[in-house]
Amino acid sequence: MRPFLPSLLLLAACQDYEIKGGDDLINDVGDDGEPDITVTPGAITFGPMAVGGDTTAIQTVTVRNDGEASLEIHDLMLANAELGSVYTISRIGSVLVPPASETTFTVTFQPLTAVEYNTEVLIDSNDPDEPQVAVPITASGEAPIILLSPETYDFGTLYIGCENAQPITISNVGNAQLEITDFSYFSASDDLYFSANEEINGPLPWYIPVGGSASVYVSYAPLDDYADEGFVRVTSNDPLRSEASAFQVGGGELYGENLDLFEQPIRGASDILFVIDNSCSMAEEQANLAANFQYFAAGLLELDLDYHIGVITTDNPAFRGEMITNAMDDIESEFITQTLVGTGGSGDEKPTEMAYQSTQSGGDAGPGSDFLRDDAMLAMIYVSDEPDSSPSTWSAYLSHFQSLKNDSDDFVSHAISGDWPSGCGSASATNNVYELSVATAGLYLSVCATDWASHLEALVDASAADLSSFELTEWPVEESIVVRVDGVVVTTGWSYDEADRSINFEESAIPEGGSTIEVEYALFGDCEG
Repeated sequence: MRPFLPSLLLLAACQDYEIKGGDDLINDVGDDGEPDITVTPGAITFGPMAVGGDTTAIQTVTVRNDGEASLEIHDLMLANAELGSVYTISRIGSVLVPPASETTFTVTFQPLTAVEYNTEVLIDSNDPDEPQVAVPITASGEAPIILLSPETYDFGTLYIGCENAQPITISNVGNAQLEITDFSYFSASDDLYFSANEEINGPLPWYIPVGGSASVYVSYAPLDDYADEGFVRVTSNDPLRSEASAFQVGGGELYGENLDLFEQPIRGASDILFVIDNSCSMAEEQANLAANFQYFAAGLLELDLDYHIGVITTDNPAFRGEMITNAMDDIESEFITQTLVGTGGSGDEKPTEMAYQSTQSGGDAGPGSDFLRDDAMLAMIYVSDEPDSSPSTWSAYLSHFQSLKNDSDDFVSHAISGDWPSGCGSASATNNVYELSVATAGLYLSVCATDWASHLEALVDASAADLSSFELTEWPVEESIVVRVDGVVVTTGWSYDEADRSINFEESAIPEGGSTIEVEYALFGDCEG
């Protein structure tokens, strides 16, 4: 038996080789012929296949040896190695295929998104005629693909107070419906902000068909001269990129600044002109006015008002008596004396014309008189129960009265008259004075009311100089406004009124008399340039 030992050892050594890609250790067999590889199918097709979940597609590939010698499978590989994330090639059943035998392996496809994944499976063997067989694979995924445009946008440099809105287009460039489920905007600045444009797009979720799109907006309104950046994040059912982002940058530039200074008066000043109808129907109304003047006087005292009061009639522009001021000991008696003007006046009442004549240069209430002061509120209070027969229009009278003040808002017109427009009881509404009260935001009170006390209380408040409001000289960038009272920054108790271009203090926060109010703000630049 000893002569056979080397042959047995040699045979045992030859059993231990392993062909790359296989998982079998199979004894080689001696063959005098050649192997001949045949692969079926000759091509593999997957899809289009929906992306998502654990869904996969599997194809089995058969490798047959139609030759006369054993077929050795050396390797299985993808022609495009980067597609290894979507294709899985199993190990082959046997790396050594005897003649007239076959083995198999599988190709598993799991797409990531809606693209074509075309490649080849390469099979290396010892077939002398076909050492490498290529099996083409044609495959594609079915999925939505989100595209944001522009992905980066630079607003450039805008003047502080200006604003620019940039649309961000959300497109579906895939081959299945795109669902938008959420938006988030991230920025360290309030100058950049996002709008989903829901008035056009509707509430979430949105469904964007293949090839469709929707637009949202990012707006930039710089409030300072610092650089700003932010980005919008869009959440969708795109399986490859469930969160897509678009980025924005920009910077602000100061166009100009302004500082308005105001000195709060120690107490408010008002010049008040009463125009009283002295026709035959006015006895009761004059008596009501006289009897309730005490409430007007109490209001003057409570407001600590620096007042000038003059009384004229509807047929005479001259003062009925001495101008009533804080210096008088008994203003109620003086006012009552002047108010009871009698009922023998003209029945052709001209209240606005008499006020006009009285406030002409040389008139008792005109420029240069002791009555009319530059720094005081000018208030007119008309009391009548008849229409106005004045020769000019209310708008012409308004223009004249407002011209008496540096600020047109320092003129106000009130009336106690018949209800507008049809009157009340036997009293008629008074034209002109009604329009004047509306145009100046004054009071138009009913002459038929039984409670004249509340009338007089309301009138004194409405005739006092407004110490709570400060009109700015320029149009401010609202968010840039800084208010200081006596050098201290005040952040509460005031608001900006765009309609009046003014800073308005709440009643509890009105600066005390003698205070200095500073309002600093940025100016609007040329937002179109």
